Amino acid sequence: MHLPPSETATALSVVSPVYGCRGCLEELVDSIAANVQPLVADFEVILVDDASPDQSWPRIQELAQTRPWLRGVRLSRNFGQHSAISAGIELARGEWVVVMDCDLQDPPAAIPALYRKAVDEQFDTVFAQRINRKDSWSKRLASWGFFKLLGWLTNIPQDSSTANFGIFHRKVINAVCSMPERDRCFPLMVKWAGFRSTAIPVEHAKRQVRQTT
Repeated sequence: MHLPPSETATALSVVSPVYGCRGCLEELVDSIAANVQPLVADFEVILVDDASPDQSWPRIQELAQTRPWLRGVRLSRNFGQHSAISAGIELARGEWVVVMDCDLQDPPAAIPALYRKAVDEQFDTVFAQRINRKDSWSKRLASWGFFKLLGWLTNIPQDSSTANFGIFHRKVINAVCSMPERDRCFPLMVKWAGFRSTAIPVEHAKRQVRQTT
């Protein structure tokens, strides 16, 4: 299920998979809008509800009623973060597409720097390199181990300080969407596609899971 449908191209899309973050969705979308509006004439935000158990879908519907640039997608069950990202980027219409988490650890205030780096220096992909990570030591260790193993298995250098957050040109998104793999790993697929890529440092934020009534 998705709302509202549109086929008109736009300058920039922001895609965010949603799971367990109902309470911070309003701050997320309004902060995205505040940071994106000075950059481009038109934009869209796509929230993909990955069968979140906290009633995120009604909240997305509510927010979309007063924000014409907001689109919502509801998956039939929990497919996982990377499948949710895939669903969102397949619907994204932007020349540029930002992918970011919903919990505000990926700060919307970093989007202008990502965009300017890509446009001004003609990069197809600009990842956000997380500095001063606010995750627990166990999560940081698990992330480091995962990317080390992934790099060894794929023979593609991996950096545990980067994840999904970044900006991607339409040709990168088209390449990723055309890949037939059912098991998805978004940043790996982007790197495997081989387009001109870089990363810039972005201050990592604390996870926000505010409650709403």
